[in-house]
Amino acid sequence: MDDITNDAQRDLHEEEARGRKEQAAGAVDELKGKVKKNVGDAFDNERMQAEGAAEELGGKARKHAGDAYADAADRAEDAVDRRR
Repeated sequence: MDDITNDAQRDLHEEEARGRKEQAAGAVDELKGKVKKNVGDAFDNERMQAEGAAEELGGKARKHAGDAYADAADRAEDAVDRRR
């Protein structure tokens, strides 16, 4: 039983790490979008403004998805720990 629990815990650590990577990638996408939007503002380029706003929004969504993913893995890991 301990091997199964240890395997499950290791898998959950990997899933949490995957969620954290998504959070980081989302934050980078969000920042890139903000920069692109601001450059579009500075040059009065509506297309660049729109692309930047879309990238920023996509980054926020990716970051929140990573939050949910990592939090779910963390809660599942806590449940495994309580079973011990």
